[in-house]
Amino acid sequence: MSRVLNLAVGSTRSLPGDLPGNLAQIAAFAEQAGKMGCDLLLTPEMSATGYGGYPEVLALAEEAGCGPVYAALSALAREHGLAILAGFVEASGPKRYLAHYAVFPDGTFVVQRKHRVTPREAPLDPAVELYFDETEDIGHVREGQEQFNFFEVKGVRCGIIICADLGIRSRNAVFERAGVELLLLPTGAGGTREERVTNQDLTSPEGQQRYYHQMQAACFPGEGILECIRQRRAMAAVNMVGYDGRNFYHGGQGSIVNRFGDVVGLIAGIPNIDRAAPRIAFGRIDFDEALEA
Repeated sequence: MSRVLNLAVGSTRSLPGDLPGNLAQIAAFAEQAGKMGCDLLLTPEMSATGYGGYPEVLALAEEAGCGPVYAALSALAREHGLAILAGFVEASGPKRYLAHYAVFPDGTFVVQRKHRVTPREAPLDPAVELYFDETEDIGHVREGQEQFNFFEVKGVRCGIIICADLGIRSRNAVFERAGVELLLLPTGAGGTREERVTNQDLTSPEGQQRYYHQMQAACFPGEGILECIRQRRAMAAVNMVGYDGRNFYHGGQGSIVNRFGDVVGLIAGIPNIDRAAPRIAFGRIDFDEALEA
């Protein structure tokens, strides 16, 4: 089997509680990815339900594999012949987890729950019991308590880390033991209005300079490139885009990086909220390419 993956990352403008609108964006990306011959489409954290702990988001919670989000993703995966990864709220007894589906063309699926739920995501439940220290207001995961679910696409071992779970101190060791070759990183947290610009802002020299500096940060995948090189692991990451109509202004970044640190796919962030729109990027990674080459 060829271990060349064609990947797509799609930045959605997901609104809290707008399941039809959010799924329509994922469907449009799945169609484009299918036409491009992609094996996998990654969309942001909570892309199907909208981001945050709002009542209208919690109302969309479904048991894994038994709800409208799964049904829609399963149909899209089958129709377009690729794995589709999308964020949702998982219902499990009284718990409501911030979770991410990986749904495959044959209808099988994997669910990854977020460990380190942030204060802005309350009252969603963390995947494990957390402990707190003085370093930050997000809880930490005790070593050995990590709950990751791994899977393969065309023989490539994959693992999902949802946004703040990048802060799990033992995650690289866990992923190395599991032989993960592709890290899939859906994110969703947005910034503030003060961190964005508008068309009107761009009419002034001051606004133009703000935009320029914001774009410098928004165009680069960041220290994830170093991790790809050091861990010999590829990465696909994507964030939501635009104003959610409530509190958050999502940045819209996305990238696909191979094990050498090459950026093979990129969605530059969109600091201009008047220009924010869903976008998709594609990249190809050969996982059998010799690391010594």
